[in-house]
Amino acid sequence: MTGIANQYALAVFSLASKEKRDEEFLTVLETFVKGMNENTYKFFAHPKISILEKKQTLEKVVYDKLLLNFLKVLIDNDRFALVEAISLEYKNILDNLNKIMNVVVVSNKPLKKNNLDKIKNKLKEKYNRKIQIEETIDKDIIGGFRIEFEGNVIDETINKQLNDIKSSLTE
Repeated sequence: MTGIANQYALAVFSLASKEKRDEEFLTVLETFVKGMNENTYKFFAHPKISILEKKQTLEKVVYDKLLLNFLKVLIDNDRFALVEAISLEYKNILDNLNKIMNVVVVSNKPLKKNNLDKIKNKLKEKYNRKIQIEETIDKDIIGGFRIEFEGNVIDETINKQLNDIKSSLTE
């Protein structure tokens, strides 16, 4: 389904760009998605609720014309369930355009700012992109940290070192 979500994201990105609202539209779309809950998805997926009723409901709560029209297209094509995936794909498109790389740093406790800055600067230097770091805490990590980005993992945890030692001893 990611391919379909990407196609919709590209289409709405193209429209938002023409209106010079590509960044603003991301905020509008993300705000809408964050405001949804399980009942919202159930409502828009329910087969006994007509397409017209679904569209009328949107017209009452969505004030952004581009977002409203986009959501109506999703309803017409029975793709409303993809709205969250489309939002993520839209963000990826915008991040790629702006040369932003999203990085997750996982450790057992928050890292000091200077350590995060070192990680950010190394990645910025190596990949020539702006780096946005999200910190995640994993209490299972004994020490060290793991960096995850774009399908890559740099594992500098003690857990990894212990597993490597264990593997070499059992060979």
